[in-house]
Amino acid sequence: MIRFLHMSDTHLGSRIYMSDDREQDFYDSFDEAMDIAIREKVDFIVHSGDLFDTWSPSNYALSKFRDSALRMKEAGIPMFLIMGDHDRPKRTDYPAAEIFNFLGIRLLGKDAVENVTHEVGNDRVLIAGISNMKGFRRNALLEEYRRADEISEGSTNSVLISHQAITGYLYDEACEARPEDLPVNFSYLAFGHVHDWALKQDRRPVFSYAGSTELKSTREIPAFIKNGKSVNLVSLNNGIATVDRRKLKSVRFQYAIESNPSDYQAQIDEAIEKFSPRFGNKKPVFTLRIVGNTDKDRVRATLKSYDGIIFRPPEFISEKVEVESRPGMENIGDYINAYFSNEPELAGIASQYYRIARSDRDAAMKFLMEKLGVGDQ
Repeated sequence: MIRFLHMSDTHLGSRIYMSDDREQDFYDSFDEAMDIAIREKVDFIVHSGDLFDTWSPSNYALSKFRDSALRMKEAGIPMFLIMGDHDRPKRTDYPAAEIFNFLGIRLLGKDAVENVTHEVGNDRVLIAGISNMKGFRRNALLEEYRRADEISEGSTNSVLISHQAITGYLYDEACEARPEDLPVNFSYLAFGHVHDWALKQDRRPVFSYAGSTELKSTREIPAFIKNGKSVNLVSLNNGIATVDRRKLKSVRFQYAIESNPSDYQAQIDEAIEKFSPRFGNKKPVFTLRIVGNTDKDRVRATLKSYDGIIFRPPEFISEKVEVESRPGMENIGDYINAYFSNEPELAGIASQYYRIARSDRDAAMKFLMEKLGVGDQ
C-alpha cells in the first residue's frame, strides 16, 4: 500500500492586513500538516499549487519553507508539487520552490505535463503534474490533460496534480475546464486553486480539492464553519484511492455576522458561546456587517470591550442590497479574468496594466500605448 499527503494553497508569506500574527498563522498550519505527514509516516507529499503567496516570496517565507523541507528530508519524505497562479513568475525567473530541489522538493509541469515514477517498496506510483495554466496558457490546458491521460494509461497507481478551477466548484466564468475534460486513467486527481475542501469518490479517479490550509478571504468563512481546514491522507491500494481527511487544529477561527443595529451584540455573544470550543489558543477574528443607520462610534467602542476577540473594521451600510454571490472573487484579477473569460490575452494585458498603474501611471500609459501599437509620430 502507498500512503501520501495531499495539501494545497498554503500561501506561505501571506500578510493579510500587514499583520505578523496572520502571517504566522499560515506557517502554523503548514507546520501542522508536516507534523501529520511525519507522524503518519507517509511515503511522499503532493502539493497542488500556491505554495507561496507570491512568486517572489520574502526571505523569511523562504527560510520558513526551508526549515520544513529539512524536516521532510530528515524524515525521508519527498514532496512533489506544481506552480499555482500565485507561484508562477510574472517575468522570466526561477520558480521559488525549485530552489529547494536538493532537499527532495520536485517541481513538476512548469510549461507542460511532466511525470515521474516513484518507488515505494515493491510498489510504484506514477506522479504527473501540470502547473497552473491561465491566461494565454489556458488554450493548451485540455491538450495537456489529454497527454496526461496517455501517460498514465496502464499504470496501476497514479496521481495527477493540477491547479485549476473546474466547473461546479467556482462560478463558470472563472473556470478553465469541466469535469468531463479531466483525465480518467489516474487513481487520484489532486487539485488546488479552490480554497474550499471538496471530494468526489464515487468512481475512479477520485477527485479532491484539498482546500487551503488557512483562510485567505472572508468568502471562505461559511465553508470553514461547516468543514474546517484540512489535508488529505490518501491510501493507494492496487489503483484504488481512499481518502482520510485530517482537520487542522492550528487554524485561527473566523466568523462573520450580519446584523441590524439593535441585534449585533446579542449575535456576537451567541457566537462566542457556541464556537468558543473551537477558538483554541489564538484570538478569533470576527467580521461584522451592520445594516441600517446606527451610531458608528458607539459600535466601535462596544467592539473594543471584547478583549478576547479580534474584530475587523466593521462595515456599515444604510440599506441592504441583494448581490449575487460569486465564490472565488478574491481580488481584482478574478474580476478581470471573468470579464475577459473568452479573451485570455486581453485579460493578461488588463491585469498587467492594472499592476503597473498602481505604482506608475506614466509607465502604465506607455505600456498601453505600446500594446495598442501607438507610438510617437
